[in-house]
Amino acid sequence: MRRIAVVAGLVALAAIGSVAAQGQKTVPELSKLAADFGAAVTAGNAAKVASFYTADATFMPPNEAAIRGSAGIQGWFQKQIDQGAAKLTLSPTESRISGDLAFEVGNYELSVKPKTGQPINDKGKYIVVLRKDGATWKISHDIFNSDLPPQPPPAK
Repeated sequence: MRRIAVVAGLVALAAIGSVAAQGQKTVPELSKLAADFGAAVTAGNAAKVASFYTADATFMPPNEAAIRGSAGIQGWFQKQIDQGAAKLTLSPTESRISGDLAFEVGNYELSVKPKTGQPINDKGKYIVVLRKDGATWKISHDIFNSDLPPQPPPAK
């Protein structure tokens, strides 16, 4: 068992080293996926957004309980989309692939024009873990949070 762990560690280091040797901090294939994800959110297509997740994905939005499964994730995004138009831009800063797993870290910018109330502009960071699903990378774990200070609670 120990030998398997050592071999797995060496394979992971080799994969990381090959990306670093090329001078890349991000993997173009994963960066394209991030751009396509942002485009799906901006287009207001919750079903398309959910298609980026594995069937058993875990989505962890800030200040809410984790959501498990692509159907629940689609519902969460649909609720957000129903509240108003949004523009999401993801800017990956680091990503790696090792076998059938990968990760990506980056920053996001989100602008929302709600149907009622003031526009929202948010900036923050995210990290996703991806898993190979056939020939396609899909998000298995997703968490993000804002860089902005918390909003005060509504007046009573």
